[in-house]
Amino acid sequence: MPVDNVDTRPAPARSLTRRERLRRRTVDEIVERALDLVDGGGAHGLSIAQVSKAMGMTPPALYHYFASRDALLDALVLAGYTDLGTAVEAAADAASDRPAPDRVAAIAHAWRRWAVDYPRRYAMLFTGSRREAVDPLADVGPIRRSMLALVTTLQELVPDGGGGAGDSDQVDDGAGEPAAAGGSGAGGSAADGGSGATRGGDTDGEPGLDADLLRWGRSLGAAPQTAPDALRLALSTWYRVHGLVSLELVGGFDTMGLDGAALLTAEIESLVRETAR
Repeated sequence: MPVDNVDTRPAPARSLTRRERLRRRTVDEIVERALDLVDGGGAHGLSIAQVSKAMGMTPPALYHYFASRDALLDALVLAGYTDLGTAVEAAADAASDRPAPDRVAAIAHAWRRWAVDYPRRYAMLFTGSRREAVDPLADVGPIRRSMLALVTTLQELVPDGGGGAGDSDQVDDGAGEPAAAGGSGAGGSAADGGSGATRGGDTDGEPGLDADLLRWGRSLGAAPQTAPDALRLALSTWYRVHGLVSLELVGGFDTMGLDGAALLTAEIESLVRETAR
């Protein structure tokens, strides 16, 4: 029978039987071999036949572990996000005793390094057909924790902590009832990249943006006093880094003779200066 969801989730807390341990190791090896194939040719052309050949298995045998190609791709996306988040989280932890601007730079450069090392995995995460199957902030602890580290660091850079808009323990959803912390979907609200959130809950033409940002911050585990400005800056930092890295990966700077790492350093320095104003 095809594998069910348990094969692509973390192992349960109880002790696994020997058969379950063997199955888990096989699933992990399949994912590893498939990621190697993604590195070689991208995710779009990946087939069950290719992966089974790399495993020394027949395609029907591989279907006992993954019900379909889409199920395998979902596992690859989850593994890719986990690896990326782990790399960024490790960089944030290593820089934890450094000044806030240095920590922002460490987080941004760790993101870029992973993307440059694994460009086809990066493309799979952000342009692949199965990217919608995994919510990285909800499903991948290292991604969530690395984003939280960025938010916490930027909170230190926001003048006066960004004001008091985040002081309440609950966020009003606009209907008079406190809203529960949601997933990562609120991130799109700040995608205008500019001057949306202001201090004290006023949003200058973007009604509800501060509340959306605060709900998103709570979903990360951010402290109740985290300012909307810090959350907006975290999103702004992410899409500035992602945009720059994406251009680098497709060769956008090659004909200009520009170095991606140097451009990223300049971008982060600019962001820190803008934040301190």
